[in-house]
Amino acid sequence: MNKLFCLLKPCICVFALAIVSVLLVAAKTSISTPIKEITPFDLTYGVYLNSSKVGWMRSAMMLNKDKSIKIILELHAAVGGMGQVSTIDISENRKYAGPKMMLQELSFIQKAATGQVIVTGKRSNKELLLTVQAGDAQTQQHHEVLETVYDALAANKLARTGKVGDSVISQHFDPSLQRNITIQQHVKAIENRMFAGVVTRTLRIDATYNDLGINETSWFDETGKILETKVGGFFIARLEPPDVAKKLDYQQDLLVAAVVKTPRAINNPETLEHLTVAFSGFGKMDPPSSPRQKVDRQGDLVVLSLTRDPVLPKISLADMKIPNEIKSEIVATPFIQSQASAIRKAAIAAKGNANLLPEVVEGLTHYVYNHIKAEYVPAYSNALEALNSGRGDCTEYSVLFVGLARALGIPARVAVGIAYWPPGDGFGWHAWAEVFADGRWYTVDPTWNQPIADATHVKLAGGGPAEQARIVMLLGNLKVVALAD
Repeated sequence: MNKLFCLLKPCICVFALAIVSVLLVAAKTSISTPIKEITPFDLTYGVYLNSSKVGWMRSAMMLNKDKSIKIILELHAAVGGMGQVSTIDISENRKYAGPKMMLQELSFIQKAATGQVIVTGKRSNKELLLTVQAGDAQTQQHHEVLETVYDALAANKLARTGKVGDSVISQHFDPSLQRNITIQQHVKAIENRMFAGVVTRTLRIDATYNDLGINETSWFDETGKILETKVGGFFIARLEPPDVAKKLDYQQDLLVAAVVKTPRAINNPETLEHLTVAFSGFGKMDPPSSPRQKVDRQGDLVVLSLTRDPVLPKISLADMKIPNEIKSEIVATPFIQSQASAIRKAAIAAKGNANLLPEVVEGLTHYVYNHIKAEYVPAYSNALEALNSGRGDCTEYSVLFVGLARALGIPARVAVGIAYWPPGDGFGWHAWAEVFADGRWYTVDPTWNQPIADATHVKLAGGGPAEQARIVMLLGNLKVVALAD
């Protein structure tokens, strides 16, 4: 059953991030509008993945008596995956105040079957003091954030007063990623489109998130109201009356629908040592190259030569040498709580008496594989929550493995991409782990109980959610043209 759970999670979470910024601009205002003239709003949007309704969003702006402005975003989704329906609820509140109407306070709460993540922030001069609670661990951070309410309203100026060719750049601090995002928005066209059965004159605005590698297209009416937002070829948010937006239907299994089909079956993929695959649909984005993944760009096609990694070198943990440039891959983060006592205790138990790297990695792989009960959870993952709940999909398996490895001083990181899934007759979206030793990274898949992952694993991105965001543009576009094993 473990092979049934694939990586749509980062895409869903990144989709929520991508439409947050544009849904915040639905007020009738512009950059130069006095605050007292800003019109409050409260709008709902149906959320669709691959043409299936999976949830709804609410975007609202309120004017407070103290002249501050509160912006609210809610996302409620129920995602079907392999016969299960898993829910995720995200709420975000932002308060802008002061002479420059800067972002003063924020809160972000994500709830899913395995637990919740809470991020709160409060301004102190130019910085936001951020508190992140994931699992049982709490961390604090300082971020310089200069975002104002006018950043949140920037696209509306284009929608109401701009003309084709105009553009604007705005800032958005994302609490789930704990980083500032730069958004560049361009007026691309004036189009007549059908909305709610009515032909409507719309302004099309394309947004580029350069930090994340995401492109987004939105259509506004003449009042500056957003009618529809599309991210990649897979995700849509559409303005709907509340009763329509909140009415959900589950027409298809999204994990199956997202599979990248192959022209023929790949036999015994778990024992495969070599595989060559030609893809279309990468656009200008090439996948990363490594000793196990050779990349050859041939016009619009990307040809990958994939090889299973060799056996890990037989070195003891005490003798491992860690270059300075990868020391960030052994430290704890808010979502990889490798210094938490529960993680450290579990890592020691999983390691047992082993001391050589291959045996230690094998022990961690088997421990994670046996500890987590496979269940699709469409939420950001963290190691402590995965350990405590014992539930999750490939991202929980992977982030827990990385947390355990780092607790033992082994450099490790999460990788995301696709891997061949026989029941789906193609490549399913997936996540796994990588460990560093003797000058290179080795691929490990704890979800599939593979201390050395098979050759069908195609890495598309690595790192945290911000880095994983880049694959959202490939959903619905990636195609297998040819393969040879």
